[in-house]
Amino acid sequence: MKDLIDQLQRWYTSQCDDVWEHSFGVEIANIDNPGWKVKITGASAKQPLDIRSERTDDDWVRVSATEVQFMAYGGPSNLQEILTLAVDWLS
Repeated sequence: MKDLIDQLQRWYTSQCDDVWEHSFGVEIANIDNPGWKVKITGASAKQPLDIRSERTDDDWVRVSATEVQFMAYGGPSNLQEILTLAVDWLS
C-alpha cells in the first residue's frame, strides 16, 4: 500500500505548478454503502476505462475513467484495489 501512496504522491507533485492544483487533484472519501470513492482530475491523454466487478455485497469495484478523469467506487475492503487501478491508469 505504501508504494501505491508514494506513486500517487509523486504523480500529484509532478502536476502541481501553482495553477493546476487550484482546479484539479485527488480525492479519496468514504461512501455510505459502505465503501470508498476515489476521484482523480486533471490528468491528460490517459486510457479510458470501464470496469464493473460485483463479487459480493461488500467486495465490488466500479471504475469509469476518461482521458482526463478517473472515478472509482468500491466496497469497504477495496481501497487498495481501487488505488492500484488508479496508479496503473496514471502510468
